[in-house]
This record gives sequence, structure tokens and C-alpha cells, in this order.
Amino acid sequence: MKRISGLVALGAAAMALSAPATAATLTTAFDADNGNDGVMFDVSVLTGGVSLQSIGINAEAGTFDYAVYYRAGGIGTAVNTPDAWTLLGNFNALTTAGLGAVTLLDIADLDLAADSLYGFYVTDTQGAFSIAYTNSAGSVGDVLAADERLAIGVGYGVTYAFGDASSPRAFNGALNYVAAVPEPASWAMMIAGFALVGITMRRRRTRVVFA
Repeated sequence: MKRISGLVALGAAAMALSAPATAATLTTAFDADNGNDGVMFDVSVLTGGVSLQSIGINAEAGTFDYAVYYRAGGIGTAVNTPDAWTLLGNFNALTTAGLGAVTLLDIADLDLAADSLYGFYVTDTQGAFSIAYTNSAGSVGDVLAADERLAIGVGYGVTYAFGDASSPRAFNGALNYVAAVPEPASWAMMIAGFALVGITMRRRRTRVVFA
């Protein structure tokens, strides 16, 4: 019976390791009292790594061309420095869902490391002022929305491309992500746990024989 209990414990641990990552969404308010070509904001990774799957925006109704850029280390002083940013994806002739609804930009999956800061710039590339955001009462960098893994900061409204910036502006949108696989230290702890269970089971099977 004890042996079966040990096997059950091992099986449960193995299932936990093989379980798929849980998808999550961090959403801000869609107050939309202002707008521009684009919006720029920081994302802090609070605990563990995540894989960013898509970005939702609040946009005027219509068909527009969009681009998404990101920058490791956050926006910093690079608001108007295109060379400091990496293009994450283009979305041409995209018909939006209209104000107050999420228009999804299905970016290439982007791994965000634990305890790191990343800047994002989402913009229409036609100078159409299609992206809605909110005039913030806070300051640039203040936490706008957060969950257990990510925090979105107050940022800027920015004309295309990396042009005039207005602040403080609050991103209206959503970040869709999944948690990353356990980090090496976590794997090591779990493997050590398996070994301990195995040693315990072996010792329980040992019998003392008296002459």
C-alpha cells in the first residue's frame, strides 16, 4: 500500500510538470477620452517568465494599418529613437472592432524574462489617429493595471513614427499571455523531490532478517 502511495505521488508530480501553461489576460480600462496614431507603455514582469501571445487595442471603427514595436529595458529615453526598438509585427488592412471593444493584434509570441521591463509601441502607420487611450491622472511609469505576473505602466501618446509624444497617457487594451515553463532552479527542486521519494520507497522495502 505504501508503495502504491509513493507511485501515486510520483505520478501526480509528473502530471504537474507536463500540464499545459495557463493562459491569462491583463486588461486596462477602456475610458478612451483621447487618441493618437499610437500609444507607448512599459510592461513589468513581476514573477516568473511569460510568453506574450497578442495585444488588444481600443481603436476607432475602420480599416487601418498597424505596427507593434518593443524594447527590452523599457521606454527609457527612447521615445523618439526608432533605432532603439525592434519591430514585432505589421498588421495591414485590419478592420477594427470599434471603440470600447478589443481589436486583437496577433503578434509573434514574445518571451518576456522574469523581473524585467519591456517597452511597447503600438501605432497605426497611416497617421490616422485611430488608437484611443486615456489622459492619465498619474505620472509616466505609474502602475495602470497589474495581476500576479505583469504590470502595465502609464505611458505616452505618440504620433507615427516615434514622433511627437504626449504624456501621461493610459493604454486602453489587453495583454494575452501564458506562463513560461519552470525555470532551471524549479526543475532542480522537483527532480530532487522525485529522488527523495524514490529513496524513501526503497528504504521501506528493505527487510531485516534475523538469524
